[in-house]
Amino acid sequence: MKRFLIIGATALLSACGGQHMVAHAPIGALVTPGATPWLTVKGGEPELDVRGLDHKLTLQPSPDLSAAVQSQLGSRLSSDYFTNLVVTCTALTATLHVDQDKAPGDVAMDMGLHCSFWARGFDTAHDYKTRVSTAVAGGAGDQGYADALTKLVADGSADIAGQVHGDLQHLK
Repeated sequence: MKRFLIIGATALLSACGGQHMVAHAPIGALVTPGATPWLTVKGGEPELDVRGLDHKLTLQPSPDLSAAVQSQLGSRLSSDYFTNLVVTCTALTATLHVDQDKAPGDVAMDMGLHCSFWARGFDTAHDYKTRVSTAVAGGAGDQGYADALTKLVADGSADIAGQVHGDLQHLK
């Protein structure tokens, strides 16, 4: 009987799994007033899992990731606008990960975006990808990863804006 109790207790404890934490990530500082009606960004998950930690951490960006990326791209590319240009970006992807062996105090983000361009009777499309990383504030715990998301989104958007800028120069 004791054997069955020990096996049952062990099974119960192993079924509990790791702790699941949720951290709110305010990225509203990246959303600036004034829209660029010629550029839209859609897609993106409402929550982002941070992979590579010893526990499960989910970040909930607020406002959503696509609004922040759209605002950042629009402000960085506003000088590239020309008459009848329409840019529609979809399939926004973002993954966060920590490499505990190489850089335990850093978090990296892979961001991807598919953009279609309509300009002067021509249309074309391109995929954009970037990887950015930043240090996580020591002692901040899981909230440090949430705080780092603002910098990751800003840096990732800046890199993608540079790539889009090059393609817009070819369309002018």
